[in-house]
Amino acid sequence: MIEAWSEKIAISIKNANEEHTASVPLMKFALIILFNFFIPTIISLLIGAMTGNLAETALSISSFVILRMASGGYHFKSSMVCMLTMIVIAVIPPLVPVSENWTLILTVVGLILVAMLAPSNMRGYNRMPEKFYPLLKTASVIFVASNLYIGSEVMALVFAIQGVSLFGFKEV
Repeated sequence: MIEAWSEKIAISIKNANEEHTASVPLMKFALIILFNFFIPTIISLLIGAMTGNLAETALSISSFVILRMASGGYHFKSSMVCMLTMIVIAVIPPLVPVSENWTLILTVVGLILVAMLAPSNMRGYNRMPEKFYPLLKTASVIFVASNLYIGSEVMALVFAIQGVSLFGFKEV
């Protein structure tokens, strides 16, 4: 569905100005990325507002996106599954009460997973030269470790979930 929308819009843009636009496949790819980010973000924030957890949902989204950009992780083949997963990762952590001890445990689990596995599954999904991967790992570790000071329940859950996504699962 997202792919079809993106292609239709890309073709419309190309037809409107053939000489000064990128290729249809390139615009389609860019639109898929935009839709895959903005649709679940807006839906998640609406759900967060309805549940009285808007700020926590925004924290969940931003923590996930920042760590995901630096650490990589599993990619679904379906845009719809990807969007639904992002909504779940954004909306559920603010609803789960986590004790101070479990916040620490989940943060440490996320930290260990990120330190061991990041960056993961980034080849083919970005254009960054592999010589920068150690910097991505360092940034990921520092970001997760910051929660040892902050002590956020939401961030602890998100970091643990993102850490699990770094395992080399086969794509389904």
